[in-house]
Amino acid sequence: MPIDLAEFNTIVTFLGCLCATIQMGTGYYAGYVLRRPALLTTDRILNRSHRAFGSFATAFYMMGLFMGTNSLVGALRTGDPPLELRSISFNVHTWPSIVIVAVFLWKIWLSYFNKGPLYKNRKWLGPAVFLAWSFTWITAAISYYVRTLPSNPQHPPPSFLLPYSLVGVQIAMPFLLGAIIVWPIIGKHKRSLKEK
Repeated sequence: MPIDLAEFNTIVTFLGCLCATIQMGTGYYAGYVLRRPALLTTDRILNRSHRAFGSFATAFYMMGLFMGTNSLVGALRTGDPPLELRSISFNVHTWPSIVIVAVFLWKIWLSYFNKGPLYKNRKWLGPAVFLAWSFTWITAAISYYVRTLPSNPQHPPPSFLLPYSLVGVQIAMPFLLGAIIVWPIIGKHKRSLKEK
């Protein structure tokens, strides 16, 4: 079954938001529930899951950034995809994303090359990146679905994402699935504490 490029881009954003949700769950648990954010670097279970899902989220973000940048350049140079400056969903998703790119790139730089400031800013930087992912996912999904409506058929109906009638469920899915995945990670950490 072929997949439309716009749907593929939306799925990439979905997967990135899912990974960011899991990363936020482990970070929230360590930093706010246990009040020991250092566990994200010292505890084997929390560290491995936080880093793994953070790496996946970073990879998905870079892939989405590449595709989004190419689309924007194409829209500006050739009009394919169309540059829809009168579209609310296009403007809300596209222009704030430039600021979000700065937040993501700064976080990526700190995560991989300069850990000191990352640890100093972890109380707000982690939640800020999660909010950036949430904004990116929600606006990308709305922008995609608006262009699959019969009144605005710029893309074919979704093949893998849920149909438009279930757009609310589709938007909630990365957060719900992330919570379902993070639950056993936290449970495993609690069991390991009891065994010590």
